[in-house]
Amino acid sequence: MTHFCYHSFDLRQLVSFAEIAQTGSFRQAAKTLHIAQPALSRQIKQLEAALGIYLFDRAPRRLHLTIEGRELAGRLPALFSQIDYLTETVKGASSGGTGQLRIGDSGALTTEVIAPALRRLRKHWPNLRLSAVQNTSEGFFHDLLENRIDCAFPALEPKSIDLTSHKLCKLQIGLVLPPGHRLADQPEIRFERLRNERWILPPREANPVLYDELISCCHKAGFTPNVIAEMTHRPRVVSQVACGIGIATLVQTMTHLCIGGTTFHRLVRPTPMLDCYLVYRKNPSSPLLKSFISICLELGRGFPPSLIAAAPR
Repeated sequence: MTHFCYHSFDLRQLVSFAEIAQTGSFRQAAKTLHIAQPALSRQIKQLEAALGIYLFDRAPRRLHLTIEGRELAGRLPALFSQIDYLTETVKGASSGGTGQLRIGDSGALTTEVIAPALRRLRKHWPNLRLSAVQNTSEGFFHDLLENRIDCAFPALEPKSIDLTSHKLCKLQIGLVLPPGHRLADQPEIRFERLRNERWILPPREANPVLYDELISCCHKAGFTPNVIAEMTHRPRVVSQVACGIGIATLVQTMTHLCIGGTTFHRLVRPTPMLDCYLVYRKNPSSPLLKSFISICLELGRGFPPSLIAAAPR
C-alpha cells in the first residue's frame, strides 16, 4: 500500500518559480501572474526553504538558475500537463460524455484512422476535448513515458517495455514533383529515372528505417541521391517542392497536401513502404482511451489491400 505525505510547498509556488524561470525576471513574472513582486519573492524563498536548496543565483543585475533550479524547471512542464489532464478527467468522470484525449499524430493516419475513430468516439463522448501534437517517433515515445500524451501513431516500434504497440499497416511511399516536371504525366515512376534529381528527405534520426530504405532503393537503381535538404514537416516539404527546389517523398495517405501544382506519383521497382503503429502506455485505465484504441484497431483490420494490415505486437 502506498503511503502519502504532506509537503511544505504548494502548487502556487511551483507555478511562480516556473514563470520566473521562463521569463528570467521577477518583475515580468509578477506582472504576468498578477501578483506583487515582494509577495512573489516570498513564495520563492519559501519554496527554497522547503526544498533545502537555492533555485537562483542572485548576482547583481543578473538572474541565473542554479543546477537544482534548471533541474526543477525542466521537470515542471510535464507535472503541470499531468495536473491539467487530471483536472479534465475528474471533471468528466460524472458527466459520462466529457473527457480529454491527447494524441500524437504524425499525419500518416489522420484521415484513415484518427478522424473516423474520433467521429465514432464522439457518439458516446459528445463533449470530448482533443489535443493533438506532432513529433518524431522517438519524440512520441518520450511524450508517452512523460505522460504528456495518451497514445500516438508513430512510424517506429517502441523499445520501452512500458509501452504497448500494435502495427496497424504498411503504407506506400510515393513521390511529389514540382509543377511542369518532365515526369509529371507519369502515374508511376521508377527510381532509375530519378538519378539526376535533387531530393528533400526526412533526416535519418527522425526514422532511420525509412531513411535507410529510401537510400537503398536509390542504390538498387544505380545512384546515390543528391539530398539538398532534410525536413520532417510535410506541408513545408511540399511547399518547397512547389517552389521547384527539389522532389520529395510522401506517404500515400497524405496526397491532400499536394498544393501549388505539385503532383503525387507512385514509386515502383522498388516501392518503399512505411510502417504505422498505434502506441500507448501499458494497461490503460481510462474508458475513453480504451474505446479509442479498440476503434483504431478495428479500423486497422479493415484497411484496403493497398494498406497491408498486420497483427498487433
